[in-house]
Amino acid sequence: MNVLQISAVACAFISLLFLLIALGSDYWLQSSVHNTGLWVGCYSKEGCGSFGMDVPDYYHATRAFMFFGMIAGAVSCLGLCGKCFDFQFGSLSKAKTAAIASLVAALCVMIAMATFTGQTGSNASYGWSFGLGWASFPLFLVTGVLAFLLDGSA
Repeated sequence: MNVLQISAVACAFISLLFLLIALGSDYWLQSSVHNTGLWVGCYSKEGCGSFGMDVPDYYHATRAFMFFGMIAGAVSCLGLCGKCFDFQFGSLSKAKTAAIASLVAALCVMIAMATFTGQTGSNASYGWSFGLGWASFPLFLVTGVLAFLLDGSA
């Protein structure tokens, strides 16, 4: 296992981890009295409550594209791990499959985050979960590039 392979796997794992934490946490928007995520809103005096289906459409779009990104990111991570442990996916190049999946994950995350950002406006106070969501986007891009380089070096 060479440095490029280790870097690609580490980047894939970190980007997927950032995406999962962002997707599950409730600090997308925050102020001194409340914080909200994609699923839950917490208010200092009232406690936390689940949103369910009673949210604006851009929440549904953000959730959906984050889930698509999560699935593509998991495929990428599994493909790169499969390359390390020499699992076989048939005739598909594991590194190329992982690279394409990473770029698809980056595209899905970018669409999700841009949708949420565009709809919440510039006066919103974003939290750390929102930042992790945006951080996963360039990490997926880097993972895709590293996986393409890994495929070329094989």
